[in-house]
Amino acid sequence: MRRLLTIVLPALLFASCDTVNDSNPASSLKDIVVLDAVVPHDRYVELLSNRWSDEEVPVDLYTEGSRLRGTLKAQGAGSRYHARWSFKLELEEGSTLQGLNVSNLSAQIFDDSRLRTLLATEVFSALGFFTFDFHPVFLKVNNRNFGLYLQIERFERPWFERRGVAVSELIKCGFGARFSYEDGLHLAKYFEKEIPDDDNLNNFGDFIRALDAADPDHIFADVGHMLDIPQYLRYHAASSVLNHVDGFTNNLFFYRDSPNEPYRVIPWDFDKLMYEPNDVGLMGGNDIIWKLLQNDSCVTLYKQELWHIIDSVIVPERIFPVLDAFAERISAAHELDPELGESGINLGRESNRLKTYLMQRRLFFRNNIATITRLPRQ
Repeated sequence: MRRLLTIVLPALLFASCDTVNDSNPASSLKDIVVLDAVVPHDRYVELLSNRWSDEEVPVDLYTEGSRLRGTLKAQGAGSRYHARWSFKLELEEGSTLQGLNVSNLSAQIFDDSRLRTLLATEVFSALGFFTFDFHPVFLKVNNRNFGLYLQIERFERPWFERRGVAVSELIKCGFGARFSYEDGLHLAKYFEKEIPDDDNLNNFGDFIRALDAADPDHIFADVGHMLDIPQYLRYHAASSVLNHVDGFTNNLFFYRDSPNEPYRVIPWDFDKLMYEPNDVGLMGGNDIIWKLLQNDSCVTLYKQELWHIIDSVIVPERIFPVLDAFAERISAAHELDPELGESGINLGRESNRLKTYLMQRRLFFRNNIATITRLPRQ
């Protein structure tokens, strides 16, 4: 039986340091964990004053009379511009929250439905990609309802250890990443080495250099030993169908399970998925796809992946029941969220909007895949 976790903070984060008791009974939520926390007042003020730094503050977590201890710090990049931040939560060694010692408490600032992460993980998992565990949680701040968050597993060494998956190297892409040296790329500006933690990006730099120099007609020979090209095309196809606007130069990892294997992609961070204000069309743009689609075989593979996704993966009979079940689970929490239900945002309407847009994307690709042709040499 799921245990109800509560965390308490002495003030409404991002708004004021005054204690305000919320009359809404978030503590009565039964289908998701409620988070309450205690942070020392002076450290809480420091956190509010240092949203752009990695200021780390102690936090006490209480669950059914027991206490977990850990730290909180601001998490993410774009989300720090918003009233609601995301957090990295790290518990003391040996302690876990829903099986996770370290996790993100994600505000999902671009997703009023809180369904996009579920949609993405369903699709990418069906396509054979690594995905992460996540859990809806309701964050309370000093007995005031703060909102519906997702507790998200981080792609770090414990992710691989928990699943018995070998990892030799893990590279995280930053905002606006370029996969080319044409503009004098500085690797450390765009990429961060997560595993091993040694700041050595030489292997990834060799991949980018090979991509720059590759003859499009011999792309598999020139680059295939450094990048799993079919797997990358599958990722790019899925991200394009899902309009994962940040998934081409930002929200992705490159990993290798051994030093002699090519890089493969791990998708990440989905709250801006299906983002209607920005339509990526038939393919999101980055240096990798621009080079690969100068090759006829890559064009054929890309189109095959698109057809598979829209015909076999993004099928209403398969996807919609999963979304509906999750929506039912979070509905009460969504209603109590001051930025969602209490601000007039209806979960049913948001869910239908997401489904409608997904079907529009599916129809758009069905009608236009045939128009994709080999890109001209650059």
